[in-house]
Amino acid sequence: MVGSILYAVHCCRPSCAHAVHVLSRKLHAPTKADFKLARGVIAYLLSTDEIGLTYNGNKPKALEGFSDADWAGDLTTRRSTSGFVFFKNNAAISWSSQLQPTVAHSTANAEYCALSEAGKEAMYLRALERSISGKSALDPTVLHEDNKGALKWAQDPANHKKTRHIDIAYHSIREQVSEFKNLAVKFVASAANFGDAFTKALPTPQFRKLFASIYGSEKL
Repeated sequence: MVGSILYAVHCCRPSCAHAVHVLSRKLHAPTKADFKLARGVIAYLLSTDEIGLTYNGNKPKALEGFSDADWAGDLTTRRSTSGFVFFKNNAAISWSSQLQPTVAHSTANAEYCALSEAGKEAMYLRALERSISGKSALDPTVLHEDNKGALKWAQDPANHKKTRHIDIAYHSIREQVSEFKNLAVKFVASAANFGDAFTKALPTPQFRKLFASIYGSEKL
């Protein structure tokens, strides 16, 4: 069941990304509640089978991304969940919901790690876009983030005391923002951060509002 949902998520149904992310962590010892959740996700897919990603080639827009994290959201391990989504021509082209490999010491720490992972995906998508378009250079790709502390760490390459414990692997975004100018990070209000939909379960109105835009549709 989870494999079937995962296939749909990877292909065209980002609205189930967080649900399948949670279910995947229960595969070693599923409970009746887990089976009920899996059946609920499949029922949702069947009831919304007319919904799909809709791109608008008449109004091309530059690649842009949204990053977010749910700090210490996993009650068992206290690890945070990272989420990102990238848009091109009105709808999502890439998305992810993943548990971070280590425990974050603060909200800013979790958001910074999520932003770094989103930065890696942005660099891959930029390379893909250059290979398709034939362009030798692209304007900086904007990454939206709702935590000002994480934004400051990404923009300032100084060795802040509060970032000394963060793994070196996550600091690559500093180079892309400050040195190579491939990425630009900007603040976005939490209510308008599409990455939030990939980090936690949301109330139905907010879920529908965010994913209507992610799908490039007027309704969900």
